[in-house]
Amino acid sequence: MYTFKKDERLGNYRLQSLLFNQGKAFFQYPFRIQYLFLTKEELHQYFLCQQSDAASAVFQFPAKCLVSVSKRQIKKAVHRNKAKRLCREAYRKNKNTFYTFLKKKNYLAVLAFIYTADRILSYDDVEEAVQKAINKLGEKLREEQTRAVNR
Repeated sequence: MYTFKKDERLGNYRLQSLLFNQGKAFFQYPFRIQYLFLTKEELHQYFLCQQSDAASAVFQFPAKCLVSVSKRQIKKAVHRNKAKRLCREAYRKNKNTFYTFLKKKNYLAVLAFIYTADRILSYDDVEEAVQKAINKLGEKLREEQTRAVNR
C-alpha cells in the first residue's frame, strides 16, 4: 500500500475545476491544502451518470491527490521538481490511515497540496507537515459529517 500510482493522482480536469471552485482550504506550513469530500452519489451527480462504473473508473482509490509548487516561490525547475518529489513521498508514506478512515466513513476525497515555502525544506519537516495535514483532513471530514447529520 506504500505506492502512489497514477490512479491516485488528480489529473481529471473536471475534478480539478470542481476542487478549486467548490472545495475548501486550510493552511499547514509549508502547504495550502485544498480539499473536497464527496460521496459516491455526489460524484454520480457531477459526472451525470447513473452507472457506478464511471465513478469507480474515476476513483479506484478513496482519494486523489495533486502536488503543486509555484514557479513564483521556487524559480528553478530542478528545485521545484525536488520539492514535489519530497511532498509526494511524504504523502505516499502517510496516506494509509487516511485511506482507511475514508473507506470506513464511505467518502471520497480530492486533495491538492500546494507548496508555499520559498525554499526547499528538509524531508522531515515536509513529512511532519503532511502528517499534520492528513490529521486535520480527518477532523474536517468529521466536522462535515456532523453538519450533514444535523441538517
